[in-house]
Amino acid sequence: MEQRNENFPNALEATFLIIGLFVIEFLIGAALHDVKWISGIDPRDVVGVIAILGNGVLFSALLHYKRMSYASLFHSSKTSVVATVGILAIPILCIVPGIGLAVWTLQSVLEQLFPLARWQQAMFDQMMSNGLASVVTVCLVAPVLEEMLFRGIILCSFLHQYPRRNAILASAFLFGLAHLNIYQFAVGVAIGCFLGWLYERTRSLWPCILLHASYNSLVTAIYFAVPSQESEAVWQPSPAFWAIAFTFAFFGTLLLQRLLVPSRATS
Repeated sequence: MEQRNENFPNALEATFLIIGLFVIEFLIGAALHDVKWISGIDPRDVVGVIAILGNGVLFSALLHYKRMSYASLFHSSKTSVVATVGILAIPILCIVPGIGLAVWTLQSVLEQLFPLARWQQAMFDQMMSNGLASVVTVCLVAPVLEEMLFRGIILCSFLHQYPRRNAILASAFLFGLAHLNIYQFAVGVAIGCFLGWLYERTRSLWPCILLHASYNSLVTAIYFAVPSQESEAVWQPSPAFWAIAFTFAFFGTLLLQRLLVPSRATS
């Protein structure tokens, strides 16, 4: 089936798509809250299910409108999924600890400029309060759904309409904005630029999902490893961790560049 409406959404339409997703998820959560006395389900305990249902409604409409299949959404490259992930998995995993340290540094600066309020910390703690369900939501559900929307739909459309750099920056800005707080906004824009570059080079969501899920897993592991529950705000990486992380990140970056950036002679 040939895709249609390749230029949907544009920047304004993408903003309304994100707002629409929030509205859908709010309505699903409200409906579950209204029947809580019957079902015994607390919406706060099924955040991942609400996200899946909300995104399911949105993606069903989007893919029908654009005449896209889930297969083409996840991977439109001529290179197979196995080859793409197999070649890129090692350099991506090498880079993740370095990204974690860079993000920790950025958040430390932001928290000095904009101290984290108690209600904000309580909100983050609530997100992680459901044990295994929270881990699955943060480390698996969120990376898959967010990559489907922000890279698979929004960035893919932007690349048909805007210069490559503008498309990546705009999609990363929306990705950060969707997190609704200054700390995750800055992190989202920074990581979103790298994820956007990765998608633009590979035309596959799978490397993006691997990077996103690995980063979220690292942050989650730090959160649960720190007894004070202050997570990254009080986590102090050792000099050895810095050295090892950036050594791996250096070689991972070099390898990614070799694999994904064509030389001038061949380009």
